[in-house]
Amino acid sequence: MSLNNTTVPAMINTVSTIPYDTGDNAWMMTSTALVLLMTPALAFFYGGLVDHKNILNQLFLSFVCMGIVFLQWVLFGFSFAFGPPVSSGFGSFGWSVLRFGESYNSNYSPTYPLLTYCAYQATFAIITPALISGAIVGRMKTIPYMIFIFVWSTVCYDPMAHWVWGENGWLKQLGTLDFAGGTVVHILSGVSGLVASIILGKRHDYDPKSTTAHNLPFTILGTCLLWVGWSGFNGGSANSASGLAALAVINTHTAAATGLVTWVVIDAMRGHVSISGACIGPIVGLVAITPACGFVQPGWSILIAIIAVCVVYVLLLLKKYMHYDDTLDVAIVHGCGGITGAFMTGLFSQKWVNEAGGSDGAFYGRPVQLWYQIAGILTAIGFAAACTAGILLPLHWTIGIRLAKEEEIEGLDVSAHGESWEVAASNAVSNLIASMIEEKLSRTRHLEQHGSFNLQYIPPNAGEKSITVPVSNVSIKAEAPPDCNTQKNEEQEMYTERSNEV
Repeated sequence: MSLNNTTVPAMINTVSTIPYDTGDNAWMMTSTALVLLMTPALAFFYGGLVDHKNILNQLFLSFVCMGIVFLQWVLFGFSFAFGPPVSSGFGSFGWSVLRFGESYNSNYSPTYPLLTYCAYQATFAIITPALISGAIVGRMKTIPYMIFIFVWSTVCYDPMAHWVWGENGWLKQLGTLDFAGGTVVHILSGVSGLVASIILGKRHDYDPKSTTAHNLPFTILGTCLLWVGWSGFNGGSANSASGLAALAVINTHTAAATGLVTWVVIDAMRGHVSISGACIGPIVGLVAITPACGFVQPGWSILIAIIAVCVVYVLLLLKKYMHYDDTLDVAIVHGCGGITGAFMTGLFSQKWVNEAGGSDGAFYGRPVQLWYQIAGILTAIGFAAACTAGILLPLHWTIGIRLAKEEEIEGLDVSAHGESWEVAASNAVSNLIASMIEEKLSRTRHLEQHGSFNLQYIPPNAGEKSITVPVSNVSIKAEAPPDCNTQKNEEQEMYTERSNEV
């Protein structure tokens, strides 16, 4: 994504007779696969942190982006972001439905097919709206969410990608540096997540002092896969299998490792090491280094990660005093992490590190670069906030975006999808019910029952309605043994044992 700053008079897009560099093409296709992996990795990262009643829905909110956004990207998204420009602010329909075929383009893919570049950029477009889903956990209707990500990708992500990475984008021409998505991906998604959470309002059972994380192994798995996938996220942004790609990759892993260690050390100093916190640490380091990884020396990546983790850690401690419900802290981790990284890119970047697209920062005698970074940061914040509010408020006033209270309390897995992931728990309940029925009707030769097992909450106020939550639907078919009396003690022991297990 970091391309030569030299202004090219016209978009060159012709069928090439010169063989492509197979090494560059192979690296870019590998990077495409790595970044695409990050969306299901994000699903696991988020999924392990939410309440058990919303895990399937949370996985779906990331998964569905792979379908909706990629289709949008092929139809017109890539053309809006990188197609023949109408102006420095907008692309066009010129490359809609990817009509260019296996063409050569000197601006975006000088050594490999333009289709490879299109596929690589599509993976960025997919994961960006998926990041927003972490801010709206458990309270947004599914259909409005899908409409939102389609429209948001079109009116928010595509123009911002053009401004920052398009050959004639106005922020690129201004001098704003963003190697792999600090502004385009993380600030956009963080700010949009914050605005979405404010418009939706707090969850009915919101408690800022508690955590609903139910499956931290999922979160650890997601963290590790995100870390691996970030190699393509940042390394592929070099646009070739080059020394610049190697620099981006080493900076990426250095920042992730620093973020992990920094978070663990701070936690240990405060008395205990949180597993969920240890997963957030490397993510913050990765977010912060993303805009800078192709512009700074590896030593700076350590400092960038330390500063970003400290900023995010303090903000998370202060979150309980903030009056909004960003469920998985998208605004703080991605928004503030991206802002911190983009700002420090203006401090520590060096021209010699990236001769083609880099610039010297404030620490190397060029303080104006810091102002170019601030311009990009403020543009991303304002544009993301305006687009998100402009999409969600009309949806809220027309079809509605917020779940009913009863559906929210029940959980979206059941209310939105009619399914549950807790197979083991359901089987345990079914076994318990089977034992109970067999014990009570042990003298009946044949038995077939269909029913449900419910938990009931009875409020202390007699005027309030009680709440019944179905735990399991069961179907029991049993046959009593020939001599029930001789097995009475054995059945009683079996019933007691299964009850204790559940």
